Amino acid sequence: MSAPLLSSIVAVVLLSVLPFTVRAFQQDESTTNWPSLHFRFAIKRDAMEVHGQSDFSLLATPTVSLKDGSIEVLYDTFAAFMEHEIVYNYTLVSGDAYVAGSYLNGCNAVVKCMDADILPPVNAIVSALSEAKTVSSVSTSNGTVIPCLPGNAFKASVNGIDFGVCYSGSAGFKMFGADMDIAVEYMEHHVDIQAPKLSDGVDSDCEEIALPSTVSPIAKSFLTGAAISPETSRKLEAAFEISLEEQCSCKSTPRPCIFIHGLGVLTEEEENLDSYDYWGSMTGHTPCCSSVKYAMLNTVNNSWTDETQQQKVCDHILAVSETSEGSTVSDTIIVSHSMGGLMVAGAIANGLCMLDSSTTWVSTGSPMSGSMAADYFQESCKDNTNLVMEKFVETTGFCPADEGITSLTYEHESYSTPELDEAYEAAKKAYRANVYAVMCSNSFSGIISSYQFGFWVMGGVISHKSRKNDGMVEFHSCAGGIPKSKFGKSYRDRFYVSKLNHYDVAFKTGDALLDKSKMPVKWFECLL
Repeated sequence: MSAPLLSSIVAVVLLSVLPFTVRAFQQDESTTNWPSLHFRFAIKRDAMEVHGQSDFSLLATPTVSLKDGSIEVLYDTFAAFMEHEIVYNYTLVSGDAYVAGSYLNGCNAVVKCMDADILPPVNAIVSALSEAKTVSSVSTSNGTVIPCLPGNAFKASVNGIDFGVCYSGSAGFKMFGADMDIAVEYMEHHVDIQAPKLSDGVDSDCEEIALPSTVSPIAKSFLTGAAISPETSRKLEAAFEISLEEQCSCKSTPRPCIFIHGLGVLTEEEENLDSYDYWGSMTGHTPCCSSVKYAMLNTVNNSWTDETQQQKVCDHILAVSETSEGSTVSDTIIVSHSMGGLMVAGAIANGLCMLDSSTTWVSTGSPMSGSMAADYFQESCKDNTNLVMEKFVETTGFCPADEGITSLTYEHESYSTPELDEAYEAAKKAYRANVYAVMCSNSFSGIISSYQFGFWVMGGVISHKSRKNDGMVEFHSCAGGIPKSKFGKSYRDRFYVSKLNHYDVAFKTGDALLDKSKMPVKWFECLL
């Protein structure tokens, strides 16, 4: 579909869906004279596109109040996207978030609560503006000065991510960052954003995810177009340089990379592949990979403990580097996801291959103690869970549970065996001794995607031992005995505890906007 045609369709779609959430623009003098805002986002990294879009708009309307003599504000927001002939509406009203998806053929929208502020966090941007500091100028890392009116250049940090800000009075303001630019304009009329009606059968008690924040005098100017006080303008800090080319380069020696996938693949290829859609698009995001190859193994009919399967994993890994000899893997970067991590660890534990010090192993979402999802699927096959899941596993062929699923039974639980428990312990020992970096998750919130809601369901319905899970694998299981104290919440941390779902940690949806706990691709870019 051509870009002009797509834009035309989106415009028509927006006109049809706006009455559902946004009333006709009308002047509203009864509540506040603060204007509604029009945010325009320009995304610079393909890994951060939302529903495949690098440029999109968002509407925001304030609710202003006084508390203990201070001004507080909370913005309602609305944005619409189209992807694969599905229209997605994202609404935030009174701190509660909603997502609605409907096909262009006119099918009724399915409206659900969101348990996180998935869209660009407008209210976090507002909080950042309250802490904005005046600077003498804003320039890029190559020395180019961003033109701002005298006294109207600022720096602000949104969730720890730096922006240069140029204020233009009644014309609005612009924010300049490494990954995106944001232009904000004041709307002539007040936009009334309404909460959509939830679909039947959906929990009506949405979790509050945004709260009012105190507004400083400088933020009030940003949000209303009022003049900035001379006193504020005089409090200049040094010139602020912001890197608009923040791309991580390889800090180590570039080496061949091999990606080892997890559960759910039925087809097997003897040779490594040049591309594989199990993973997200990694093109341009592997600075330390001199080449990229992907293994494809049957992980449906084979368990991770099967030594023949483990030997195949070793063979695929050994094939990518010319310096690997015998069973020793040299000068290689191994990236494993989910059950793939167990297969690598099991192969090392059984002496089928070993990692030379020149090899780096990166693991994501590995169930090193198993997954309660495997137990839940087996219970569903016995009609011991709920009607919906029981019907699902029957129609999708999960019953009877195959070797891949049963081998992921949670350690020391009723479906496990002493032999499997022993294999888990050996794998975890090999894991701790050999893995260089790990990405786990303590929340199944995830990034916007077509499968996001499915992981919200699994994270809540499956009898996980902890709410700290990615929908399939708990943080404790993924950590595999690595101390929690080693993990950090930023993509800059080698041991990364994220808020991603199980597919997100396979890099399938790129990175989130303005949330360092949801940037798996950038984590890998900056890791080595």
